Amino acid sequence: MLIVALLGGVAPAALSAVFSGLLLNYFLVEPRYTFTISAPDSAVTIVVLLAVAVAVAVLVDGAASRTREARQASREAELLALFAGSVLRGADLPGLLERVRETYSQRAVSLVREPGGVVACVGEQPCVDADSADTAIEVGDDEFWLLLSGRSLPARDRRVLGAVARQAAGLVRQRELTEEAGRAQAIASADELRRSLLSAVSHDLRTPLAGAKAAVSSLRADDVGFSPEDTAELLATVEESIDQLTGLVGNLLDSSRLAAGVVRPELRAVYLDEAVHRAIVGIPRGTTGLDRIKVDVGDTAVLADLGLLERVLVNVIDNALRYAPDGLVRVNAGRVGDRTLVNVVDEGPGVARGAEAGLFAPFQRLGDHDNTTGVGLGLSVARGFVEAMGGTITATDTPGGGLTVVLDLAAATEDRP
Repeated sequence: MLIVALLGGVAPAALSAVFSGLLLNYFLVEPRYTFTISAPDSAVTIVVLLAVAVAVAVLVDGAASRTREARQASREAELLALFAGSVLRGADLPGLLERVRETYSQRAVSLVREPGGVVACVGEQPCVDADSADTAIEVGDDEFWLLLSGRSLPARDRRVLGAVARQAAGLVRQRELTEEAGRAQAIASADELRRSLLSAVSHDLRTPLAGAKAAVSSLRADDVGFSPEDTAELLATVEESIDQLTGLVGNLLDSSRLAAGVVRPELRAVYLDEAVHRAIVGIPRGTTGLDRIKVDVGDTAVLADLGLLERVLVNVIDNALRYAPDGLVRVNAGRVGDRTLVNVVDEGPGVARGAEAGLFAPFQRLGDHDNTTGVGLGLSVARGFVEAMGGTITATDTPGGGLTVVLDLAAATEDRP
């Protein structure tokens, strides 16, 4: 009877108790093998046993029912907690709907928006409108519907699913707000970049243009005769001004490519001695102090894009020459595990402690007081190119004074042929 009560409930257990009483009367109560009861005490015993059996069945069935309810409540609480946390964590909506489908043993679950159609769905043959669903849960203003296919759910489950549907709709709205905020941030960043660009290049474009214009105007003057040395000097001024403009435009274009996310590096083994010497050749001819560069990179190779790495080294070495006009600029490299560290070390004034990270922001110059050394895009472009190649670039103090820029790139495994 207890086993029947656990498996079938009160009614089967009561029938089992009655059947057990009849068997007891037939086989164990005198006279045996009949349903006659000769002793009143035996009749009372059978009735008491039947009553106790039914009472125990009721208790066992109630305990089993409460256990099932507690298990269901636990699943519902877990489901609600999962959806509530998903709004904060931005969890995967189809994965959450799959949990709903498993919890309520449904064939398919879908979240529908009107108008707009299905937002997310799981299972086989999900519903696309409320009329075709076995269970339809509306969310507040009827904009969202949680549709379930498989079996109709009772009112209690519908109340829980109502809370789940509101959380799912909140998750969708949160993602939309996040995307909208991202677009607004991108627009604001682009606007800030445009304002900073206009402010920063106003001087740096005019200075080389004015120098080139003055030199060309002097050469074309009919009333002035120039010696060959003066002519050569004026032509050098024109060339230097054009180099400045070329470097400025190049950095501006590189910055725009990085902002647009169109830089696609082709990584391969690059030997640093080749990249560094190509970078030194690529430094603008008006830059002085190239003889102060000391290179000691050995046969070290990195996994990088040769063109991008060359641009990075040009900007970093040129920056070191400009801000350390009297000291050496050393370029060395070493391998640490599967990474290669490339150091560009100068003996200039360095920067204030804690200001190293600001060197790599666009339109930042040392102290932000010097308006003769460019718009401050060189190190920003260098950081963008290094990060595109899977590396990092940092700046630290040089022992004894100066600044050390460290490029951290993946080491190449190829040996020099």
